[in-house]
Amino acid sequence: MLNEIALTDRDAFAIGAAMYSAAFLLGMLTLLVRKSYSHSITFILLSGGCLLQTLGLNLRSAEIKACPLGNLFEITQFICWSFVLLYFIIGPAFRLRLLGFFTAGLAAVLSTVSLVAPGWDAPYPPGIFGGNPWVELHAALAILSYAVFAIVALVSAMFLIQQHGLKNKQFKGVYQYLPSVQQLDLMAKRLLITGVSVLSAALVCGAVLWIHEPELVPSFKLAATCLVWFGYLVVVILRLQKRLVTRRHALASIALFLFALASLWPVQSASETKLDATPVEPSNSVQ
Repeated sequence: MLNEIALTDRDAFAIGAAMYSAAFLLGMLTLLVRKSYSHSITFILLSGGCLLQTLGLNLRSAEIKACPLGNLFEITQFICWSFVLLYFIIGPAFRLRLLGFFTAGLAAVLSTVSLVAPGWDAPYPPGIFGGNPWVELHAALAILSYAVFAIVALVSAMFLIQQHGLKNKQFKGVYQYLPSVQQLDLMAKRLLITGVSVLSAALVCGAVLWIHEPELVPSFKLAATCLVWFGYLVVVILRLQKRLVTRRHALASIALFLFALASLWPVQSASETKLDATPVEPSNSVQ
């Protein structure tokens, strides 16, 4: 009887996605009717969603006996969990009230899409990381950098909204809760440098592993990650040289994050095609 009512990993992910959606929709409704935005309610709902997502990742990790990064569904959930966790550190530190609202929106979209997208939670053979903890470290660092880039994209979106408000002399509604464009621009710059640093560390781990055990780190995955890294590195260099600033920097950061997300699908598809060539009993119970 207990087994029948036990919470599964997908149940936890689904409830977490619902809490993210509730936080975003409640915030949107408040802003649309010009009522006082409640940061506390958003924070509570985000905390609940993050806890449920943490539970889901732990349940999946216990089931596959590895870091849950074996298919597109797990990667997307891990990215969501990572940037929501980052919000709890960055939001209070920089006093960005609406960052929670934007974080909830992005987490709701990504987590919900991953739950309903057919084929994203495909079974995969055990030992996908070859029993090598360094492979999991490489993957986890890469995902963490994507989480930082997600926050950069959200801060960039906030910058564009605030800039639009200033140009049109609008200071009520959503605009009154946003920081100054100077603060948002500086924050985006610092986070971008942090994200590139973390992704660089992930690539160093991946390159060393690829040299010694190339079968553990597929060349296509490493090449795609390098392409994302190069794009962000160019933006950082241009930003430091003050050749890519304000609006253009914000647009570039958002475009690069969308590209980074889009690059996950062909990379994972190529990996699954390779795995399908050697049929093995699946390690998870997803149908």
